[in-house]
Amino acid sequence: MATRTFRAWLDYLAIPVPRHVRQMGYVRELRALRARHDRCRSDWHSHLEHTRAVILDAAAQCERRRSALVVGSGLLFDIPLEALSRQFESVVLVDIVHAWSVHRQAARFSNVRLLPLDVTGVIERCHALARRRSPAPLPQRTVDCLVGEDFDLVASVNVLSQLPVAPTGYMSRRIRTLTEAETREFSRALVTNHLDWLCSFPGVACLVTDLERLCYGDRGLVSREESLWGVALPEGGRDWLWDLAPRPEMYFHLDVRHRVGGYASFPKRAWLEARGRTAAAADAPAVASGRS
Repeated sequence: MATRTFRAWLDYLAIPVPRHVRQMGYVRELRALRARHDRCRSDWHSHLEHTRAVILDAAAQCERRRSALVVGSGLLFDIPLEALSRQFESVVLVDIVHAWSVHRQAARFSNVRLLPLDVTGVIERCHALARRRSPAPLPQRTVDCLVGEDFDLVASVNVLSQLPVAPTGYMSRRIRTLTEAETREFSRALVTNHLDWLCSFPGVACLVTDLERLCYGDRGLVSREESLWGVALPEGGRDWLWDLAPRPEMYFHLDVRHRVGGYASFPKRAWLEARGRTAAAADAPAVASGRS
């Protein structure tokens, strides 16, 4: 057991990643994810099966099957890689870090390519601000990576709610003047930009994401917290519960579950129309109520 643990630690230590990615904790979180999966394997089984089913449903809706892009490929627990490899001429797996175990699995398929990429486009800038302890406005630019690529399927898998976690955590520990309102606005921007980016591709857009965190005690639901910083998704997805951390994994007295939403075909038009109405309302001048 000790030898296996040491080898697993060495596996992650040797991953070649930019310094800012390692310093912001992405490799550490990847290692923690594997450890939690190993401890909670049976509890995660249903969630992983649901996720794989949504991705395969999305693939079945593609008119052409030349290329597929999977964002948030992680450790491939929730990715039906073999099936995607059979169905598409080319499969691109995107994440900010790819463990060696993922390299080994991908190498089994000649048409699978790994692409290490920050899909937010702001991580390096956030790292620089935090290292300088700069109070400058947080970066919120539009995502432009891979724009123009003609993917038949683009799947964002269990990553949307996680996009702000590492950068906000890293910056908040170093920029003492960073306010809760600034952090929330930044997080909303990352989530919104990612959905806009997902909808920019011509093919089928698939989305699986956390919607809420639910904590249960002996007498039932104790607390619930939405996961997308107030960003509302269109109707039409399916949902299920993910037993993320049954006690005592995270808390001795609480079970932590996530409510997850899955869209085999994310309703792009509904999202973009809602985005347009929100932007118009934000840009509209204030109207006096008529009250004195």
